[in-house]
Amino acid sequence: MNEILASSLRDAANIDVFNTMRPNPVKLSVLKKFFEDEDESAVDLLSRRHTIEIDEGFRVRPATGSMKLITDNCMIDYHLTVANSIGLGSLLPDAANSPWFCLNLNLTMPYRNFKGKHAMVGFDTKGRMLYIGQCRSEDVFLAMAPNDFVSGHYQHCAAGYFSGPSVMSQRHYRQMVMMMAHFLAEIPACGYSNQVDVYEMDLNVPKPNWSLVTNVL
Repeated sequence: MNEILASSLRDAANIDVFNTMRPNPVKLSVLKKFFEDEDESAVDLLSRRHTIEIDEGFRVRPATGSMKLITDNCMIDYHLTVANSIGLGSLLPDAANSPWFCLNLNLTMPYRNFKGKHAMVGFDTKGRMLYIGQCRSEDVFLAMAPNDFVSGHYQHCAAGYFSGPSVMSQRHYRQMVMMMAHFLAEIPACGYSNQVDVYEMDLNVPKPNWSLVTNVL
């Protein structure tokens, strides 16, 4: 380790040479064996660039079962929860009572893109995602999932797959806002209301006048 640190400080050009090397694949099972055998030759791998290939035995395929994460000694830098049914139930805490639970709803940012580079959403996110706020410091997106995905008859897409920007179309965004407005107006003792029972919201005008229809924004 001392030699690695010294060489990096001594000659920065070595970094450029390393970065231009052609990566060689190394299987995760090989790295596991290095670790279990306490094999010091594993350090030799640092002299070349490598890409890690995950063996089939280390993979958990989508929709093939459940998995428990023990995070006592780990740090998670990306966490995604996808609901398995229609609704916002996945936001709710797993407790009978949770007085500190809070959803900071924000329906005014339809331009915010879903950053799911490594996310296993399960379907193409193009034009399907709407940012609706934060819950426990986590971003919350409302997704318009394909009917086949909801019914369980859908070929899951690879993690991070998308064929275009995730932002919903103007029409779908306004439909989602009015759907949320309808739900919020049904909550007792809350200051949300809609002006009419039939929501005559124009889905195409450049600047809709929300105040004539609802006060949820």
